[in-house]
Order: sequence, then C-alpha cells, then structure tokens
Amino acid sequence: MLEPRTHFEQIPLETVRKIVEEQIQRETAAEQDQGTKERTLQEDLLWARERSMNSSRTIPRLEV
Repeated sequence: MLEPRTHFEQIPLETVRKIVEEQIQRETAAEQDQGTKERTLQEDLLWARERSMNSSRTIPRLEV
C-alpha cells in the first residue's frame, strides 16, 4: 500500500474558503482604514495651514 509523503491533514475546501474570505475582509477593511487615516491627516494639515494663515493676519503688529 502506498503511504502519503506529507504530514499535513486534509482540510475541507469549505473551511479554506471561509478562512480566505475572512482574510480578504480584514485586508480590505485595513486598506479602507488606511485611506481614511490619510484623508484625515491631509484634512488636518490643510486646517492647520488655514488656521496659521488666518492667525498671522489677525495678530496686530506692534509699531516700534
């Protein structure tokens, strides 16, 4: 009788599909989260620039 050469157990295909689908969902969520973080950082940077530009206009200059 021929014996298998691997020590791996057979896993049902449905289990493998479930694992792969969950992994894809996690990766997709992580990518979307990263995009949201980048957008938020860009918005914060723009806000800070606008604020610094506006505050430099409103600061009264002292005449010496």
